[in-house]
Amino acid sequence: MSKVVMSLPEGMVKNCLIGGGISLLSYVLLQMLCALLVDRGVLGLDQLYPLVCVTAALASFLGCGYSVLKGKGASMLSVPVVVVVFLSLTLAAALLTTDTIRIENGLTGLGLSMAAGGLLAALVGYNLPKGKRARTGSRRRRK
Repeated sequence: MSKVVMSLPEGMVKNCLIGGGISLLSYVLLQMLCALLVDRGVLGLDQLYPLVCVTAALASFLGCGYSVLKGKGASMLSVPVVVVVFLSLTLAAALLTTDTIRIENGLTGLGLSMAAGGLLAALVGYNLPKGKRARTGSRRRRK
């Protein structure tokens, strides 16, 4: 194995794949909810693209949040990996359902929304309390 793979925290690859799956599943469920709202007439078609970006950010936040919480805060390297897994799974699904994917169709906004959700999860995860911390200083003996 290469040195990079050997130096990764234990279980990071598994947590990243599960986080990407959580992101994709929550994204699909949120898109179904958005489609239901558009079908019922609650939202118009002009509001669909901003809603897609918001759901992508929320789904990315959920998946990255999972990987940050399971990673025990040791490394924030899992956040961009989860975003890449989520984006690649989304692009693979898009390639299976359409002939071409163009940047003019909003791919940039979708990718930036996914990155923003991951960044928010990293910031929230970094600021969470770490639990019981070991004392770094030496203890003084009482005489």
